[in-house]
Amino acid sequence: MNEELLHSILECINQITSKYGSSTDIARKIRSRARSIPAYSFTKGLVYSLVYIASRSSKDLVEIGLKAQKCEEIIVKIMEDKMSNEEKSYAIYGAILLYIAKKLNIVKGEGFDEIICDITRSPVAEIKMWSVLDWFKRFTEAYIHERE
Repeated sequence: MNEELLHSILECINQITSKYGSSTDIARKIRSRARSIPAYSFTKGLVYSLVYIASRSSKDLVEIGLKAQKCEEIIVKIMEDKMSNEEKSYAIYGAILLYIAKKLNIVKGEGFDEIICDITRSPVAEIKMWSVLDWFKRFTEAYIHERE
């Protein structure tokens, strides 16, 4: 799983930086999500974190990650939305998490509700996602600059 995980994360980080740059407001907000959300996941659980992400953006936009064939689709579709950069950063982060979880067969569901049920029923899915959260955090810290 590690090689595919790292490849998937790099694919998404490269899409973020190619579409938004590495030090723009939205890129920095995505970096902030990647740094703060893992703490929620470890203390309150992954389900709480995913619902929190959806509440700060849009469940429908977060679900894009389940249907996307490439990470680029996530970035392009969310870029087109009229919401604020803050909301987009949550949507992109959440959609990327679901995209990677689906790609690595950590979750099987086709919709947000199904994913929540999958994770609730499977502690193994939550444990596997900790690695996704941690690696994504490290790569965003390395590739996206905190300041311009």
